[in-house]
Parts: sequence; structure tokens; C-alpha cells
Amino acid sequence: MKLVLSSGGVPPGSYLAKFIGTEPSDGGQYGPGIKWSFEIVSGRYAGQKICRTTGLLPTLKNGCGKMLVGVSGKAIEGEEIDLAEYIGRTYLIVLVQRPEGGTSLDSVTAPPVG
Repeated sequence: MKLVLSSGGVPPGSYLAKFIGTEPSDGGQYGPGIKWSFEIVSGRYAGQKICRTTGLLPTLKNGCGKMLVGVSGKAIEGEEIDLAEYIGRTYLIVLVQRPEGGTSLDSVTAPPVG
């Protein structure tokens, strides 16, 4: 039997990923939140799921708002956005190295055209 040790996650970088959706999260020590889920669609890490948990209330300055604007492309205060409309769409996601190890989902944007 031959085995290869890996870090167990996707390394820092930019990836094309499909938006899977959101679900409630208990948030652990930070309280309730929203879990945002994506699946990498191409390359070596295709099929890997990437998630980020944020707070419940989006603002222009917090993680929940950053994810909402990235997925919807809309930054209009007071507009209700139905995330179901965006499930299955492909985005460019950026993973960054965490100081304590591993990576985290930093940003989501529409993929480049072309």
C-alpha cells in the first residue's frame, strides 16, 4: 500500500467554484451564523468543498456583507436579495493562508469574462 500525506485542504490561491448555497450555523463560540458553501469546479482540487461561516446580519463592513455582495454583485443598502437565485453559478474565490495554519475563504467575485 502506498500513501501520500497532504495538508488536508486546498492551498491558498484563486479557484473557480460553484455556489452551493447557505445554511444556518451554530457558530460555536461566536454564536449563530451563516455557512456559505462552494465547490471547486476545475483543476487539481475539483470537487473540494470550501466553506466560510459569517455572522447573521450583513453590513458593508463585515464578512456576511462581503459574501453577500460577492455572490450577488449588489451593494445596495436596503435591497432584499434571494440567494436561491445564485445557487449553481460559478465564481472566482480566493483562499488565503491563515496564521494558525490552513486556509480560509477570503473573497468571492464574478469570474473574469473571456
